[in-house]
Amino acid sequence: MAGGGLRISSGPRWIIVFEVEIPSPGLPWALRGRSRRPPNRAWWIMTRQTRHESPPGRSGGIDRVVIMGGGSAALLAAAAFARHLPDIEVVVVRSTKIGIIGVGEGTIATIGRFLHEYLGIDPLRFHAEVHPSIKLGIQFDWGAETPYHYSFAPQFSSGNPAQAGFSHPLGDFCDEDATYANLSSSLMYHGKVSVADPKGRPVQSPRFAYHLENGRFVGFLESWVREHGIESVDAVVERVEVDEQGVKSLHLDDGREITADLYLDCSGFRSELLGAALEEPFVSFKDALPCDRAVVGGWHRTDETYHAFTTAQAMDSGWSWRIEHDEIINRGYVFASDFISDDAAEAEFRRVNPNLTDTRIIRFRSGFHRRSWVKNVVAIGNSAGFVEPLEATAIGFMSTAIDHLVAFIRTGGGAVADVHRDLYNRHQEGNWLQTRDFLAMHYKVNRLDQSEFWDACRRDQPLGDAQEILDYYTAVGPDFRALQSRLRTDVFGAEGYLSILVGQRVPHRRERGPGRTERENWTRWKGECGLRGRGGVGMTDYLASIRRGDLRLRFGRTA
Repeated sequence: MAGGGLRISSGPRWIIVFEVEIPSPGLPWALRGRSRRPPNRAWWIMTRQTRHESPPGRSGGIDRVVIMGGGSAALLAAAAFARHLPDIEVVVVRSTKIGIIGVGEGTIATIGRFLHEYLGIDPLRFHAEVHPSIKLGIQFDWGAETPYHYSFAPQFSSGNPAQAGFSHPLGDFCDEDATYANLSSSLMYHGKVSVADPKGRPVQSPRFAYHLENGRFVGFLESWVREHGIESVDAVVERVEVDEQGVKSLHLDDGREITADLYLDCSGFRSELLGAALEEPFVSFKDALPCDRAVVGGWHRTDETYHAFTTAQAMDSGWSWRIEHDEIINRGYVFASDFISDDAAEAEFRRVNPNLTDTRIIRFRSGFHRRSWVKNVVAIGNSAGFVEPLEATAIGFMSTAIDHLVAFIRTGGGAVADVHRDLYNRHQEGNWLQTRDFLAMHYKVNRLDQSEFWDACRRDQPLGDAQEILDYYTAVGPDFRALQSRLRTDVFGAEGYLSILVGQRVPHRRERGPGRTERENWTRWKGECGLRGRGGVGMTDYLASIRRGDLRLRFGRTA
């Protein structure tokens, strides 16, 4: 290696150089593709890897990758390369001088397949060491008459088994109350996780995600990648050298220099390579997502109900999450500093949560770098962009980005074409813009009258392309089939939007509704869901069954 840099022996040897990624404070990936925007979907492509010379239009072959960062984005990327691109040498650099901010982390329902099928992590070991809890969805306490549930299992579509018995879309029946629209909603309402089989044993929950304690999760990933041949170099990156190809080398505080064919920027909010070194422009979401700070804390669990959902609770100048773990309950108040001071936000946070112990303030900016892949640098995680954790997008975005990147490298036989970068960047841009619009809808249709903040959101909140969705809903009501035709490539899709619009009781002008017979049938269906949920299995028993190995979780095509 030129310049007296770190030498890596031939063969599939991995070295990690971490600096630090500050993980997001919380919570899926949601992207709405339109005809002028790329669709978002995970690619599970299995191809033979064949090394070859780069044809015209391609950059040189990728033989060595440097991953800069020490959090979940860096380690998940390293794990993916270890499993799917084992012939590429990887250098990941971190510094133990810089800690990571560990808070509770929510995920979306694709996390199980990504971890256990795509990365090949054994679910039994994962549960034994990480102690994730189960997340069936989100409970919104958002100013409607009663809290409502956004479950990962279908509530309003034909995916809900109830739909076969009704001519009207199921959303038509939920104007008053969607509490028992499906089994997941009933389980969440009753503090349960799954139903039991005839012998009283828990069965696998409906479509679900995980709640993760970030410290345990990162610690597990560090062990996992080390066991798969990845070593760790503890160093601080003091200087980034750039040239016309992008990043030329990283200069470490111990005097060494590291070079690579491709650099993954997993340095967190600092975006050391993409933002600081290559100066890729940042697109702010401040006008659509006004919150820019969070005060976080928690307490040790006592006798509280162990919920299988994330709680999103409206506060005076933002909202608060609650994430459930075995031993702790994690809380965070996401707020807008234009409307409330740090001290006032903490005081309100403590009034609502009197059991809080220590708290800390996290400052962030919502938005994204226009391109995530510039020259020989790909940013993954918070270094690429960030939105508040209202829909748990953080790890979902990481997994999508890693999956796409690995697929492009594999299909290119180790060489990357310009079209790969362009397509990757269009996907990522679409993801960020669509998520901005979806999160903005939560604020726009609020029914709160408690503060200037919520009044301003109703009055001034821009929705981007989601304005069409709101206009359509107010005209025709909760017609899932028609709405879904407009959201074919949306990961949240009509289910996501209807969860908000129906849950918030947004008025619409649809005149014809279900008749008496169908309403009676709907009441009967809800009663059946209520009974099944009430008799379900609680979180503690469910997790114990998994950790003992009695319940073997299945994901992907085997589920």
